[in-house]
Amino acid sequence: MAVIEYIVFFDNNPATQDQLDRIEDVTVEQEVDLMWEARVQIPVCVDNDGRWAGEDEAWMKEFTRVRIEARIGDNQFAPLIDGPIIGYDTARSGVPGKSIVTLVVRDDSVYLHREESINLYEGLTDSAIARRIFGETQQLSGSPPDIPAETTEPPGSLPALAVQRGTQMQLLRALAARHHNWHAYVLPGRTPGKSIGAFREFPTRTDGLPPMILLGDNQNIKEFTVRNNQQRASDVQTSSLSIADRKITTATASFRDQQLVGDEPASGSSGNTAKRRLRPGTTDTVDPQEAVRGAAALSGYTLDASGSVVPGCYQGILSPYRLVEVQISDSRFSGNYVITKVTHTLTRSTYTQSFSAKGNAVSSSNAAAASVPRASALAEFSFNAQGSIF
Repeated sequence: MAVIEYIVFFDNNPATQDQLDRIEDVTVEQEVDLMWEARVQIPVCVDNDGRWAGEDEAWMKEFTRVRIEARIGDNQFAPLIDGPIIGYDTARSGVPGKSIVTLVVRDDSVYLHREESINLYEGLTDSAIARRIFGETQQLSGSPPDIPAETTEPPGSLPALAVQRGTQMQLLRALAARHHNWHAYVLPGRTPGKSIGAFREFPTRTDGLPPMILLGDNQNIKEFTVRNNQQRASDVQTSSLSIADRKITTATASFRDQQLVGDEPASGSSGNTAKRRLRPGTTDTVDPQEAVRGAAALSGYTLDASGSVVPGCYQGILSPYRLVEVQISDSRFSGNYVITKVTHTLTRSTYTQSFSAKGNAVSSSNAAAASVPRASALAEFSFNAQGSIF
């Protein structure tokens, strides 16, 4: 059974043994298009003088930086979260050992969401605006942003204009949303205190996560539930009027035009395809063809999945915005899925990961049949999750 290890940093420095001994449980919630959050539980007690001890430590103060990393076996440590303590919850009890202070930690997108202002960004594409905002944020400026592609400018002779009315993070999320299949978020970097801003679409290729296997000798997930919503897949159309030349531009796109993450589209026949139109004004600041392409591509993710890993058997550290291969015997729902949510639960004896994911493709019949496990595998399989924490 693989050994599980964890590292905790306070203000970018490794935690002392005394600090580690104080930590009871850690839960890290990571979800697409939301701030990531960690909840660190620290027991407190009453001393002989009737005073609560252990709740006023300097490393527990608001906006102290906390970073949590984990690894399984001989793999490299992977960061789960890196950001400030934004508050805490307290639960006091007259029963010994039941009083807990829970530190609430959020990722560094907190610093993009603290100041509301009005700013104009003229003559810049949405990806260029994201690059500028990330570069001007101290906690993100030390690492190049993850912006692998450039958004296009809207057609016409008028310069592109974006108006910020609110926080920078609200603007970034609004810019991503108007392209429909783009996302703005902040990831923990390779070193403490150096987070990475990202503005991009979902990935279409795996990047090293081990396959998830449901059956057989190499089983490493407990269950995998798939919900297939065929009503979601759509052909999308929009029309826009150019103020400069009064020309009407019409753009159309289909979910079939998207780049698949597997062998075959997960949606049904063309006769059952839904028809959608973008709301008026959607393409005032976005190229109409890019807008319908994004909306159609997003609609093609008709598969919603959820599950959990077998502690100590799955060798990867999951996180949203990554693509992972799932093998569930000869089912056509075997294939690649984009991870959209992960809950990491760390205790003194176990490390569990539960997840949600989306898919836009299924496996072909030949590919699904090739993943059938040996008939005797289930009878032979057993596990005992053990690990070391902190």
